[in-house]
Amino acid sequence: MYGGVHLQGTNRTRPIYTQATNATKGAGSHMLTDKGKISETQLAFMVFPAILATAILSVPGITMHYAGHDMWMTPILGSLVGLAAIGISIGLDRMYPGKTLIQSSVSIVGRIPGKLFGLIYIAFLPHLTGLIIREYGEFIVNNALPSTPLFVVMGTMVVVCAINVRLGIEVVGRTSQVFVTLLIVLLALIFILLIGELNPAELFPFMEKGPIPIITGAAAPAAWFSEYIVLAFLLPYVNQKKRTTRVMLGSLVLTTTAMTVTNLFCLFLIGDLTDTFVFPVMIAARYITIADFLQHIESLIIAVWIFGIFVKISVFLYIFATSTAEWFGLKDYKPVVVPLSFLCMVFAYWVVSGGSGISSLVSASANLYTISILLILPAMIYGVAWLKKGWAHFRKNRANT
Repeated sequence: MYGGVHLQGTNRTRPIYTQATNATKGAGSHMLTDKGKISETQLAFMVFPAILATAILSVPGITMHYAGHDMWMTPILGSLVGLAAIGISIGLDRMYPGKTLIQSSVSIVGRIPGKLFGLIYIAFLPHLTGLIIREYGEFIVNNALPSTPLFVVMGTMVVVCAINVRLGIEVVGRTSQVFVTLLIVLLALIFILLIGELNPAELFPFMEKGPIPIITGAAAPAAWFSEYIVLAFLLPYVNQKKRTTRVMLGSLVLTTTAMTVTNLFCLFLIGDLTDTFVFPVMIAARYITIADFLQHIESLIIAVWIFGIFVKISVFLYIFATSTAEWFGLKDYKPVVVPLSFLCMVFAYWVVSGGSGISSLVSASANLYTISILLILPAMIYGVAWLKKGWAHFRKNRANT
């Protein structure tokens, strides 16, 4: 038995996903660096804020810039990228059960190309995680703690997330359940309180400049939806996978709905001024005033952000740590969590060097860069896996004739 699949018959009749190269055997590539397990529901709770936590504040302004009053349609179009990422992740998990994307790539394209593929992700993950940390730090400093040094704001969050990651995938899954539940409740409360301030007339003119601006504006949500590829790193830790496809599609629908509703609320409240703010949702929350006693609800947005970003940083830091351990053949990922957390902090300062701030990192080129790493490269690996599987079936049928 190898990788959870029985080897039956001769080499000629084995399924393609059991044909690991000799180079990968004994190298620890088939062993998970964390023996913990999570449920499908916990996985969904981990993925939801991993996509939405940063998107909910930044996407409305970006999509308004390109799509104008049709900005609300961009998340729906961008979700197609998320659907593709889910399909690739589940497909690879079924062909190479028990293996993460880093591990399966070695079995698919060979040891050296597979290692190079894994190296790309090990170089990309601190960049992405550092960007998330920096965006969190700038938001908190600008909106809540202007007198607190940026290093302190970012550092305290990274320390807490590193402790969470060292405790294992089960703890990350459970904390995600708690925090995401609070996130959804608070977000729903904000939307309900804003209903009285909405101006649906901002929907018009409808598709004034045709579909091209909508497609262009969808690039930003698509970059966030490509982060669904985290499933390819986390699915091996799921204990039961009977409803994986349905649960992940439900997660995609919920994420798309939340992003679309957020865009609609920003459009109805702020209108054409949406793209002039870095965090339009924060501005929208300041519209909430009920009588003279319920004001300054923007503090709820800060709470939503902190809950969501805690889960998001934990998920990406966990993937970074386990992927690094897998790449180097380590049996335990925990010793590398602290140094990798420090590396992410270094990247958080390195990714933004000028006065343009974090907004310069969500440009069209940055979106293309993200989609290339998170979707196109895994799609290529998945395509090679399908070609190998097809070739194996062809040889089998030819040998039987």
